[in-house]
Amino acid sequence: MSNPIVISSDDKIENIHSHFKVIAGPGAGKTYWLIEHLKNVIHNSKNITNTSKIACITYTTVGVEEILNRLDKNIDNVEVSTIHGFLYKNIVKPYAHLLLDEEGEPMINIEEMSGHVKNIASPGKVYQWQSKVNNSRYITDKIKVKECLEELDWILEENDFILKPRNEFKRRIGTYFIKVEDFPAYKKLFWDEGVIHHEDVLYFSYRLLKKHPILLEHISAKYPFMFLDEFQDTNPIQAEIIKWIGKSGTVIGVIGDPAQSIFKFQGATREKFIDFSLPNQIDLKIENNRRSGKKIVQFLNHIRQGDSLSQKEIRTDSFNNIYYMECSGNVDQTISRFHDLRKEMKLKEDYCILARRNDTVQILNNSETTEVWTDFSSIDRYRESLLKSLLSGYKLVNDQRIDMAIKEIIRNLKTNQEDLLREPFQDNQFLGSISKRGLAVDLLEFVVNKINYNKNQTIFEFYNSLNDLLNEKGYTLKRIMRGKIREFSEETTVQELLNNLILPEEKSTEIRTIHKAKGAEFESVMVYFNDEKEIENLLNPDIDASKDDTRILYVALSRAEDLLCLVSPPLESKIKKKIEDLNIREWPKS
Repeated sequence: MSNPIVISSDDKIENIHSHFKVIAGPGAGKTYWLIEHLKNVIHNSKNITNTSKIACITYTTVGVEEILNRLDKNIDNVEVSTIHGFLYKNIVKPYAHLLLDEEGEPMINIEEMSGHVKNIASPGKVYQWQSKVNNSRYITDKIKVKECLEELDWILEENDFILKPRNEFKRRIGTYFIKVEDFPAYKKLFWDEGVIHHEDVLYFSYRLLKKHPILLEHISAKYPFMFLDEFQDTNPIQAEIIKWIGKSGTVIGVIGDPAQSIFKFQGATREKFIDFSLPNQIDLKIENNRRSGKKIVQFLNHIRQGDSLSQKEIRTDSFNNIYYMECSGNVDQTISRFHDLRKEMKLKEDYCILARRNDTVQILNNSETTEVWTDFSSIDRYRESLLKSLLSGYKLVNDQRIDMAIKEIIRNLKTNQEDLLREPFQDNQFLGSISKRGLAVDLLEFVVNKINYNKNQTIFEFYNSLNDLLNEKGYTLKRIMRGKIREFSEETTVQELLNNLILPEEKSTEIRTIHKAKGAEFESVMVYFNDEKEIENLLNPDIDASKDDTRILYVALSRAEDLLCLVSPPLESKIKKKIEDLNIREWPKS
């Protein structure tokens, strides 16, 4: 990207029919600029008709919700979704019947196909797969097999696909390696049941477009414009598909920040964004930071040193120092000190505490981590699936995402081709698509009220109360009678399920992982470092490194508007000196 044009978030592109790429750092107003550009295209392009829309793609469902809220009355002209949602709706779902294996047989049971889900290797599926590939005699560690299978992804190498775990070392279990050629048999177990995983959406979309390029013409006719936010999080398969769509006539616009590319474990690389190019593409750059105070922006530029973008602070009302604290082991006390600092600075309740790992977040939340959901799934995957959707709905309501909560429950009220409910419901109960939303709303209201009243009830009690409600609506669950499920449900509480239920995205949680804070901003931010290795990325940052470590730190630091506080285990005096040399002050000064 050579000599990009520098613009502000208020500037418009005059030639709205050219491809473009925008690099903009945190707090630059990327989403504001994107919304204004969408409005500009809607009002001035003659290519938007009654049968066409602008496709607006962002990385998370939280991002989708934010854009929809900001579009207001222009919403009818724009289809906003994640890339997986867009590809599933426009390519995989309507054309899955064209996917054939080498023998000319259908790859997917399309009669049972219903959306796309996360790849969960249940004990039953692990057993089925190992029996099919005949490796259970020498690969016996079921937990490591599960971890390996759940890391499977489609890797595009020299125009061909290889299915393997994202981390190669996961193939090694004990002294043996799982054969790469055995992995497709695992996927086929799901496809035969009509189940496809998130990563399969990209794989199937690529295959369909490669073999049937005429589909690209249909997409371009339906979507004459396609704009993609957070494009630094794209992977090679996505980037290739977007280029195909662009070369078929759709105007492509991508927006992002290479310094915030932190999803390498999902195949995303900063290079794919930097190198992305289409004919006659306009390259743009927004340098301003409207979010953070002066000292925070200066510190962010230290982390970003050597990069092509250096931000300029816009705010003239925030000059707060950056602080660090040492935590000797009592995290509650440390969090209390962080709140004391906030109060002394007369800041509001808008804060977030960030850590890199899920287990650290559990510690900061005083939550005990167990394998309760894995145990539940191994005993009864149908009841586990239903209750997980209901409790996810409860957490989404607490996260102020009611519409997403309803959609989550609807997605798990699974029916067959005749609209008959599947397990754990009794046989031959009809639930039409029109009635699903009404039932989902009733279930969500029940769950919220029931859990708020008593989180310590057992699963057995909760499940029976749920069945009573469903009976009033004309539906019946299979009763929990005896065996392992009876024992498990009577010994496990709803609270334990909630404590170990991690949503893929969060909007308002006060303690979360850095990855789940992407795109968010808070008046006060506390970043928790686990060890001196993480501190090293603060002292000697490498924003261009192949590993994501510095960029993950950069994302965390850049969420702060007015107060940034760094917390670590006790440090050696020489490390403390280096931190203070960066103009970071200790709180409280010992």
